[in-house]
Amino acid sequence: MKKSEIIKPFSWGVATGAIVLTIVAFSAGWVVTSGARTVQVRTAWIDGQASICASLAQAHRQESGDVTDLSGYQARVARDDLAKAFAVALVGEAQADPRVVNACSDLLNKRDT
Repeated sequence: MKKSEIIKPFSWGVATGAIVLTIVAFSAGWVVTSGARTVQVRTAWIDGQASICASLAQAHRQESGDVTDLSGYQARVARDDLAKAFAVALVGEAQADPRVVNACSDLLNKRDT
């Protein structure tokens, strides 16, 4: 037998294994693409700002003695107005990011329940 005939099955096994490992790694989330990382960073950024907004709004409600119920669909306008009032516009932005306001409003809904 020639050397190339002996190595051929091993070469196919290595190539097939590399392909299967790549597919499994991406599908299992072991490899993070730059697009997925960008989404994760943006989501964390929005969640952090929304937490600050909700904390400021809750502190204001406690100081002012506001005990209105902000949970449920009927209170969505009040929650949104409160979130808009306490969402912070970052340097270089004219107004707060609407996604931050929405996330803050969601947090205010969860905190009252």
